[in-house]
Amino acid sequence: MSSSHALLLNADYAPYRVIPWRDAVELLLDKRADLVEQYVGRFVRSVSTAVPWPAVLRLREFVKPRIRTRFNRANVLARDKYECAYCGLAPRKKDGRPRLEDLTLDHVIPRAQARNGKVRPHRSVDARSEYISVTCWENIVACCVDCNITKADRTPEQAGMKLRFAPRTPTMTDVLRMHLKRVVVPTEWVAYLPEGAQAWSGYWTDPLDEQ
Repeated sequence: MSSSHALLLNADYAPYRVIPWRDAVELLLDKRADLVEQYVGRFVRSVSTAVPWPAVLRLREFVKPRIRTRFNRANVLARDKYECAYCGLAPRKKDGRPRLEDLTLDHVIPRAQARNGKVRPHRSVDARSEYISVTCWENIVACCVDCNITKADRTPEQAGMKLRFAPRTPTMTDVLRMHLKRVVVPTEWVAYLPEGAQAWSGYWTDPLDEQ
């Protein structure tokens, strides 16, 4: 149910995170946030008071965003917008949700070329010589089944393929998209979200093993 969550904005009105409605009410009662939008006709009631059911609220004091998100399959797919990093295929069901069975994860620099679980980052990510974990944000991308089979245990250059974007640690926009995929976005939030933000059901939430 959409009203079980609220969209929390930072003091500058930038989307900050999605929070449970109880946390939203607590922020309002503690005067740490102001109500921006409410779910029309709904109230949170107690014996002595009735508070509008918060849909969107804004922090009174600016909080420096801290980007923290679990490194797992669902979040890699969300970061990459459910599109193949090589051919751009974006498989969708009839209702518009991503068809996850048609997407896999690919190691840009394959495990077979790792040494002690480390690889040099792909040139599109980092031109430095430092090694990174073979399984990390910068070396994992969403990939359709056909491209994964074609690439096999080769680098993109060895397979004659090209990355459409550089894999990276998620930005704040990415993190927000990951939050949104777990809820149904109500109309009250739309005006405050980045253009193109979507909400999908969560899938495949087991953490990946960083080496």
